[in-house]
Amino acid sequence: MFISQQLLWRPEVVTLVLTGTVYLLLRYVIRDDRPYPGFQLVGSIPRDWFGMKAKKNWETNAIKIMQDGDRMTKGRPFQVLTNLGPSIVLPKKYCDEIRSDSRLSFRGFIQRQAMTDYPGLDVVHVGTEGDIIQTAIRKNLTQALGGLTQALSTECASVLKENLEPSNDWTDTRFIMPATQIAARLSARVFLGERLCRNKDWIEISIRFTVVMMMAQDALRSWPVFLRPFVHYFIPEIIYLKRLIRDSRKIIEPELEIRRAARPDVAKPEDSLSWLDDVRAGRPFDVVSGQLFLTVAAIHTTSVVLTALMYDLVKNPEYIPLLREEIIQVYKEDNNSWNKISLYKLKLMDSCMKESQRLNILGANMMNRRAEENITLSDGVLIPKGAHITVPTYHMRDKEIFGENPYQFDGHRFLRMRQEPGGENKWQFVSTSPEFLSFGYGNHACPGRFFASNEIKIALAQLLLHYDWKVDGDPPKSKFASRFVPDPETVIQYKSRTPEIEL
Repeated sequence: MFISQQLLWRPEVVTLVLTGTVYLLLRYVIRDDRPYPGFQLVGSIPRDWFGMKAKKNWETNAIKIMQDGDRMTKGRPFQVLTNLGPSIVLPKKYCDEIRSDSRLSFRGFIQRQAMTDYPGLDVVHVGTEGDIIQTAIRKNLTQALGGLTQALSTECASVLKENLEPSNDWTDTRFIMPATQIAARLSARVFLGERLCRNKDWIEISIRFTVVMMMAQDALRSWPVFLRPFVHYFIPEIIYLKRLIRDSRKIIEPELEIRRAARPDVAKPEDSLSWLDDVRAGRPFDVVSGQLFLTVAAIHTTSVVLTALMYDLVKNPEYIPLLREEIIQVYKEDNNSWNKISLYKLKLMDSCMKESQRLNILGANMMNRRAEENITLSDGVLIPKGAHITVPTYHMRDKEIFGENPYQFDGHRFLRMRQEPGGENKWQFVSTSPEFLSFGYGNHACPGRFFASNEIKIALAQLLLHYDWKVDGDPPKSKFASRFVPDPETVIQYKSRTPEIEL
């Protein structure tokens, strides 16, 4: 007993115990995941003092947690503990009320999600500063799409030749890989122009950047809040992210200087590098960071949506010949040309895209915002200043909205819905509504969705005309139940075919 007491009171033991106690106290007191007062917390786990189990449960069971919350509160708002912190879940009925409320900040949500207060991760904040990127996308990119169709189709054909080797036999491919190359190259063609879109260093950076950024966010978030201002300097993922930013500057800034030095009468290339520089009109704005933000917004989401669509088509192969017929018919109707109007006419393809997006939800919750002041909703619900809100997406499989067999792929579903009175515009792939939140809703609905739609249609046309597709064994599926995440090891099969037309 005497020896034990001696050991217990040795200075190093006392120091260790006190340090551990202070650490636990600081971690418990200084935190960013404390629930908000006044809202029932759903999904909490007893004796989970730091919320670690609840956050892990959210990652795998987010949809079930929110469905349970809706039943428990009988359709009233409640809160959940997400991997980012607490969020107040508002039912779909509030969508129209909050869609354009300037007191609800998307920038505030990004600040928490992307941890943009830290150097390296702050690149993402560029996309929410002012209106430069939004204006460039809405005003310039969307209007330019009509003249880019053929150029993007040619670029896509080039990507496929490089990433899907011609084969008369069934050949395995991990489809997420060529899908990512398609999205990266087509995005680069529009973002940086013809001169840089095939720059292998840039393509590699643009593909890696989002993945490294997410790894950096997770690495920093794993540290207690009070230690993050000190440890972020030493986290390997953040150090690597900063290197990617420096390498991006070496590629983009020389091109930018060439354009700025050109004579006023020389036409600038039609791409976002020029658009961002013009829209800023002398205002302080980091164009390189703007380009990196666009890659974060565009490449991986588009590649995942395209991958999910191909998975649905190989699982439902009867749609492949129907889609080929539609592509050929539209091409011939438009005098053997391929343009923006041609893409609009691909209504079965549009329906299949939206159906795949409905079933393969990229997020269990959307319309994420932070309240910048106390907000009282129309029914008296008080959202406190600083609280984060979100809306679930599980109603995108609601039989009452989408009809029979809502858990099964029906490529004609939205084609039929567009034929109903008032449905022509409501149920297009790019359309947003409280019933369909894949692109968000309201002021902060994804402005690049029109470009994404064209990209996917152009890519799918090339994929179906030049290749046959199938899957052997178990059909491909998502790694997670609550959101679609393709397994990079999933394999489907293709073989070359002679296309009926050359786009």
